[in-house]
Amino acid sequence: MGARAIEPFSLAAFSLLLLIPVAVFLFLRIPRIRAMAIAFIRMVVQLVLVGLYLETIFRLNRPLINLAWILVMVAVACAAVTNQSGLRLKHFFSPLGAACLLSLAVVFGAFFAVLEPGKVFSARYLIPLGGMILGNILRSNVICLDRYFHGLRKRPEEFITHLSLGATHWEARKPFMAESLKAAVSPQIATVATMGLVSLPGMMTGQILGGNSPSVAIQYQILIMVAIFTTATLSAFLGMAFASRNAFDSFQRLRRGLFRI
Repeated sequence: MGARAIEPFSLAAFSLLLLIPVAVFLFLRIPRIRAMAIAFIRMVVQLVLVGLYLETIFRLNRPLINLAWILVMVAVACAAVTNQSGLRLKHFFSPLGAACLLSLAVVFGAFFAVLEPGKVFSARYLIPLGGMILGNILRSNVICLDRYFHGLRKRPEEFITHLSLGATHWEARKPFMAESLKAAVSPQIATVATMGLVSLPGMMTGQILGGNSPSVAIQYQILIMVAIFTTATLSAFLGMAFASRNAFDSFQRLRRGLFRI
């Protein structure tokens, strides 16, 4: 038996809990009430529209349509990463898209060894799994690219010093990449280390609410966490590597126009 549907009125009444953070913001005079309201309204509208669309996707269950939806999700994720990182989309969309698609291909290829091949391309597997993975790819890439390119921008003398001492372009970038990737994966490592003790993860909760036993839910949770951590790390690394190829001019300086600000 699946989870019981929640009545719209009950869900609206539950949402009144948001008055608590509003009161906190007012008390501390934090100007985030409008941003919070817009964010939650957007969330509701987007989820309702996506829910209606997914009902159609699940009913059709065509592999090409499923893959097309994943490509749309990748494009939106790349746009969000560049926006949140303060970078210009036209310079980073292609390298980030390539990094995301390659990372997804590696992990979904590994899914074939665990799940039935027919299920991997099924809408009920491909889209939810792809969504969870891309959500974490987005977060790791935002942190990684922001640290990496803004680090190079703020500390150019460190980069130039490495080059002047005989380092290759790759060797000069490597400390910035290591620092950025460490910042991106550290929160995920902490999450993995405390999973099951501090929090009951989303995949496991969804499986239990859907009627599966906790033992089955644990298996799927381990599967998705390995996939999430692998893709988040690989895509962040590849994103920096691919984006760096055309980010420097002939004098080994960051090109103008890379940053939105």
